[in-house]
Amino acid sequence: MKRKLLYGLVLSAGLSMPFTGNSQAFTENFDNITTLTGSGWFQQNNSAPAGTNPVWFQGNPPSTGGPFIAYNGADNAYIACNFNSTAGGSGTISNWLVTPNRTFRNGDVITFYTRKYDIGQDYPDRMEVRLSTNGASTNVGTGATAVGDFTTLLTSINPSLIVGGYPRQWTLYTITISGLPAPTSGRIAFRYFVTAAGPTGTNSDYIGLDNVVYTPYVCPAFTMTPGGALAGGTAGSAYSVSLTQTGALGAPNYAVTAGALPPGMTLSASGTISGTPTATGTFNFSVTVNDASGCSGAQNYSITVVCAANPTSISTLPTLCSNDAPYTLTQGSPAGGTYSGTGVAGGQFDPAAGTQTITYDYTDPYGCPYSTNATITVNSAPTVGAGVDQAVCDGDDVILNGSGAVSYTWDNSVTDGVAFNPALGTVVYTVTGTDANGCMDTDDVSVTVNALPVVDAGADQMVCDGDDVTLSGSGTVSYTWDNSVTDGVAFSPAVGTIVYTVTGTDANGCMNTDDASVTVNALPAVNAGVDQTICAGDDVTLSGSGAVSYTWDNSVTDGVAFTPAVGTVVYTVTGTDANGCMNTDDVSVTVNPIPTVAFAALSNACVTHAPITLTQGTPAGGTYSGTGVSGGSFNPATAGVGTHTITYTVTQSGCEGSAQSSITVDACLGIESESVQTLSIFPNPATSELNVVFENTAATDVRVVMETTDGKIVYQTAAKALSVFNDKINVSDFSNGIYFIRIESGAASLVQRVILN
Repeated sequence: MKRKLLYGLVLSAGLSMPFTGNSQAFTENFDNITTLTGSGWFQQNNSAPAGTNPVWFQGNPPSTGGPFIAYNGADNAYIACNFNSTAGGSGTISNWLVTPNRTFRNGDVITFYTRKYDIGQDYPDRMEVRLSTNGASTNVGTGATAVGDFTTLLTSINPSLIVGGYPRQWTLYTITISGLPAPTSGRIAFRYFVTAAGPTGTNSDYIGLDNVVYTPYVCPAFTMTPGGALAGGTAGSAYSVSLTQTGALGAPNYAVTAGALPPGMTLSASGTISGTPTATGTFNFSVTVNDASGCSGAQNYSITVVCAANPTSISTLPTLCSNDAPYTLTQGSPAGGTYSGTGVAGGQFDPAAGTQTITYDYTDPYGCPYSTNATITVNSAPTVGAGVDQAVCDGDDVILNGSGAVSYTWDNSVTDGVAFNPALGTVVYTVTGTDANGCMDTDDVSVTVNALPVVDAGADQMVCDGDDVTLSGSGTVSYTWDNSVTDGVAFSPAVGTIVYTVTGTDANGCMNTDDASVTVNALPAVNAGVDQTICAGDDVTLSGSGAVSYTWDNSVTDGVAFTPAVGTVVYTVTGTDANGCMNTDDVSVTVNPIPTVAFAALSNACVTHAPITLTQGTPAGGTYSGTGVSGGSFNPATAGVGTHTITYTVTQSGCEGSAQSSITVDACLGIESESVQTLSIFPNPATSELNVVFENTAATDVRVVMETTDGKIVYQTAAKALSVFNDKINVSDFSNGIYFIRIESGAASLVQRVILN
C-alpha cells in the first residue's frame, strides 16, 4: 500500500495584522493561529473517521520538514490541513475553518491564496468556500457530508478531485459577494473536503491557506436624471416617465421616500413612474434609489396634472310617444352625469311634456365640470283595445284580436287573430298596438283556463264470476260511464277483463276521463271426488281438487283420514283458487254396519260320527269355515280327535261379521274302555222309547246327550251326580234314522249309536 509524506506539527509565529472585532474589513495572514479563536474564527473537524490532526494547523515549512513556506511573512505564517484529518484509507475529510461574523453586502470581496505540495506523486485535494447567512451561527452540521447553515457554495477548488486540479504554487482566488437580497449577517467557511482520503487513500495530501482578505463594498455617489419638475400629466390619461441613475451596484431599486405621487400613479422598482392620474394639481415628492449592496441616493421631483378637454356628448335621442312611460335618459357620455330640462326629473324624461331640450352636466372623477345639449321629439299615441275577458277549459283554443292601431303584438307568444292553446290558470294578455308613427298603446284581456277536473274512476277491481261490481267516479259533479254502466249502481260483469271509462264534468263544464279495470275470474272447477261406501270402523280420506285450498263441512280436514258413523252423509267441500274465487262440490259417504253374528255351542262328537250339518250360526245365509268343515258340514273323521274352532261368517252390504264355536271330537272307545262304568241302551233299534241305564262308579256328574248324525242335539239332560243313571227317552216324535247317545261323566265320554224306525 502506498504511503504519503507525513508532516509534523508546525511551530507558532507572530501576527501579521491584528483583527479588530468591530471592523468590517479584515486581513488574516495566519502568523499565529492560536489567536484565531480570540479574533472570532471557528474550527470543526467532521471527517469520518477522525484522524490524528483534528483541526487546521500552523503551516509547516521545509525547515521543519514541511513541504513549502508561507505566501508572505514568516515561512510558517499560513494555516494548513492534510490527509491526517481522517484515518484509514477510505475516509472522508470534512475539516472546517470559519471566519468571524460579518454583515455582508453585494460587492464585498474576499481574496485568499492557497496551494498544495509540488513534489512527488499528486494525491488530489479539494477545498470549498461556503457562505452562511444565519448571523453568527457556526453550525456546520454533523457528519462528513453535512454543511449545516453553510448552504451557499461560493467556490470549489478542484471539485472533481482530479490529479493536477489543485494549484501547486501559491495562487490568488477572488470572490465577490452577489445575489443577497439585502445586507445580511453571516460567516464564510473554508472547508477541506476530500473523499477516498486518509494516509492510505487515493486522494488527499497537504494544502495551505494564506493572506485571507475581506474588503467590504464602499458606496459610491449616486446621480439621478432627470431632476426637478417632470413632464405634466392630464387627469384620466395614461402617464409614464422613466428615471435613470449612475453609481449603483447591480440593478437599482427606486422608491418614493417623501411626499406623494399624483393619485393613480406608481413608481416601479426599476424607476418608471406610470399610471393614470386621478386628481389635478401639482404634486411634490422625493425618490430614493438603492443598489444591491444597500447603498442609496435621493432626488426631489414635482408633477403637475391638469383637466382634459370637454369629453361630454349626448348620443341620438329617441322619438317618443305621448303615452310612453317616463324615459330613462342614458345617452349622456361619459356616464355618471346629470340631466335637466322641461319634463326631466331624477334622470327620466316624461313624454307628456312634449318635444323638449335636454341638458347633460358631467363632472369627471378629477373634479373637472363639463356640459352639452340635445333635443328629444314626442308624437301622440293611439288608443288600443284588447277585447273582452274569456273563460275556457284546458285544451280549448282561444283567439285574441286587438283594435285601434295599425299592427298588434301580444305578449306570451300570442299572434293577433291566430288561435292558441293557453296554459292552466288565469293569464292577463297584453296587446301592444302600433300606429303609423310607430307610437304604441297597450290593453289587457284576461283569459282564465280552468283545469280539467281530476276524475278518479276508482281502483282496479278483481272479482269472481257472479259477484256484483259497483263503479263510482269522484272528483267532479256528474259522471258518465261507457259499457252501459250507471255510476254507483251495481252490475254483474262477464268473465274476463274490461277497462271501463268514466267521463266526469265539473261545475265549470270542464270534463276529464279516467279508467278502471275490472277483471272477473272464472270460478274454479272444484271436485269433491267419487261417492264412497265403506263398512263401520273403516277410515275415509276426502281430498278436493281443481283449486288451491279446500274447506270441508262436518269437521273434515282435506286429505286427513277420519272414521265416519254408520249411515249416509253428504260432505261438501269449498275450494278456493289463487284468485280467491270459490266453488263447491259434494260427495256421499255411506257407512254400512257390520252384521251381528251368533254361533250356538256345538256338542262333542265321536271321531266315528257321521258328518254333522252346521246350522247353529245366525243370521242364516252365512258360511262356515275351519278344520273338517266343507259345504256347511263338519266331518269329525276329517277333523280328527281334538278340539276344533269353527268360524261362521255373514256378509251384508259388503260388510262382513263372524262368530266362532268349538267342537270336541272324541275317540269314543266304548264300554270296553271304561271298566269303571257300564252303559245299557235298549231297545235298539227302537220305535217309541229308549231306556238308558248308566252305572257311575266314578261318582261324577253325568249328562246324557242325543244328537243326529249332523250334530244336531235332539235331547239332553242336565249334569247330575248319580251313582246309577236310569233315563227313559221318548223318541216317538223323532225322525227315523241313526242317532248318537253320548254319556258325559267327568272327563270320560261314552258314545253309542242307536237306530230309530
